[in-house]
Amino acid sequence: MKKVNIIGLILILIGISILVYAFGTKYWTRYTQNNMVKNYEQKIKEHKGKVKISKDSADSSVNYGTVGILIIPKIDLKVAVGEGTDMNTLRYAVGHFKGTAMPGEKGNFALAGHRSYTFGQYFNRLDELTTGDEIRVKTVKGSYKYKVYNTKVVLPDEVNVLNPTKDATMTLITCTPIRVATHRLVISARLDN
Repeated sequence: MKKVNIIGLILILIGISILVYAFGTKYWTRYTQNNMVKNYEQKIKEHKGKVKISKDSADSSVNYGTVGILIIPKIDLKVAVGEGTDMNTLRYAVGHFKGTAMPGEKGNFALAGHRSYTFGQYFNRLDELTTGDEIRVKTVKGSYKYKVYNTKVVLPDEVNVLNPTKDATMTLITCTPIRVATHRLVISARLDN
């Protein structure tokens, strides 16, 4: 009888540990993301009214690699954009594909984001976007508004969605279906002058 009680207690403790870890991870991710947005918004305020800053200082040194703040009103999203698409960046932010254009520039400003329960839920509702929806990006160099013109689902090896473009465009990429990730959801938008 005692053996059964000990095993039951161990299983309960394991279950509690898993729940504490999941909620702790979710809290820490939200806390880190909120600080990234807050710190970058402060940098934007500090740079307003100053002499135009160079691309290098605006994009790489501000806030540990934060290149902007992505805002999608339709899905109530406001998230920092980090430089790179490595796992650590995507855990706490949406990631900018290195080598693609920066916000507001001609070319393809390409971003990736996760869809998950534990961390990186930023693109969970991305599939709700449709043609004409607005996407904004705030940077120390200015604010930019894009309009969605295309949505599609592709296979993971179809990386041509990252190719440069002649106009100023934005590409948002995430796994789909949520938590299955056999394909990629691709949202394409153009800079709205």
